[in-house]
Amino acid sequence: STSDSFTLKLSYRPPFDFSGLTSFLSMRAIPGVESVVEGEYRRLFRFEGELGFLRVTDDEAARALCCKIDMENSRLLVRVVEKVRRLFDLDAVPQDIESQLKKDKPLFRLVSQNPGLRLPGAWDAFEIAVRAIVGQQVSVKGATTVMGRIAETYGQKVSKGIVFPGPENLADIDPSSLPMPLNRANAIKLMAQAVLDGDLDLGSEYDSSILVEQLVAIKGIGPWTAQYVVMRALNDPDAFLHNDLVLMKVAKEKLGIKTEKELLERAEKWRPWRAYAGMHLWRNAV
Repeated sequence: STSDSFTLKLSYRPPFDFSGLTSFLSMRAIPGVESVVEGEYRRLFRFEGELGFLRVTDDEAARALCCKIDMENSRLLVRVVEKVRRLFDLDAVPQDIESQLKKDKPLFRLVSQNPGLRLPGAWDAFEIAVRAIVGQQVSVKGATTVMGRIAETYGQKVSKGIVFPGPENLADIDPSSLPMPLNRANAIKLMAQAVLDGDLDLGSEYDSSILVEQLVAIKGIGPWTAQYVVMRALNDPDAFLHNDLVLMKVAKEKLGIKTEKELLERAEKWRPWRAYAGMHLWRNAV
């Protein structure tokens, strides 16, 4: 069946650090599912049963992202656009975020190096939850390789690539088939089952604290994983990965913070934008 192509301009408030955002997404792009090619973000998706293909570039002069969507059915377009807006954090008001963060002078030195930084959202909350579990205590590169393997093994292959598997595909996997520690592979299976059973609601209208509770109730999912999911799947601007090793290391070097407790106390100043502060710290990791 043929699909139609729709081209839309999605406006944003400058500055917009598109290259910073696409470089974050590029490092984590699931092989076969998504990619960043010459500054263009591309991904294959299935939404409400419809197959689609998305391409996004920045049109700086128009202060907008140029978004091309190939889909069979235009009735889902509005909701797909909503997903793109969240993935690229298009509703952020950089001036508000920066005026709060600049109250912390040492932090603001980092903030001013990357004006218009955005929070990378998630195309799909379930996919990000799998990603967060896979990413526990492994490098970004290692996690991306494992995500590619999961897509390859359990996803659906179509002409343009692979559609990432949903909870119905991962709920009855054999955990030993995944190239990762058994307890973590098992956590993916349990998490997928919890979604199917209705014990885990990854819907966006959820309150962050409820989602964190539901996630940590699953064996093998800890606070770091839950916060990462909340930050990316719910676009929670105040989600904060205070026990992230990389973040802690940069906070020691750049802000002179010695302990996790001290980092949490210092971060009170950054509310309600702690997620952005965290991204600025991550950005300075070597």
